[in-house]
Amino acid sequence: MSELTHAPVMELLRASLDPASHREDVTSKLDLPTGRLIAAAAHADADDNGTDRLANLAGGLALAALGLSAEVASRGEKTLEEFLDGLEQADDEVHKLMAATIRGMLHNQGVEVMGRTLAQDQAGFLDLLLALTSYCGTSILALQAIGTPAETTLDDLEDALRDAGDEAEPAATS
Repeated sequence: MSELTHAPVMELLRASLDPASHREDVTSKLDLPTGRLIAAAAHADADDNGTDRLANLAGGLALAALGLSAEVASRGEKTLEEFLDGLEQADDEVHKLMAATIRGMLHNQGVEVMGRTLAQDQAGFLDLLLALTSYCGTSILALQAIGTPAETTLDDLEDALRDAGDEAEPAATS
């Protein structure tokens, strides 16, 4: 992700730390600070007849969720696979899909999982983005509770997203 494309992901990750983004008493999750950012990306994509913004958010969130899962798992003295197995035990489909997405990132298939979700169920895709966002925020706060400042984790995530974008961009030719 280039500097321009990872900025919205970082904005969303920072918003995920806001306690208001974890409220349960809202009529629609799109009313949460994180939901408003995702909705704004969806509306901008609709205005452009595209999906670039949502795809960028989805890819960035999945990458962040993978990195955070690995870190949280290691702190709990679990393998990433054991940790993801635990996530897949959730009772709701969104969390199972989130675990499948994170697991898919291990095999370069996370984007395909999200793409199929978007093609089959746009509301489900937005639910997945919201779940990934909430998961990332909760993971960052959990790491903070055991000694890693949120800003350190956010800086590490920003570096990872920037590095991933640099690897994905084609090399300039002369």
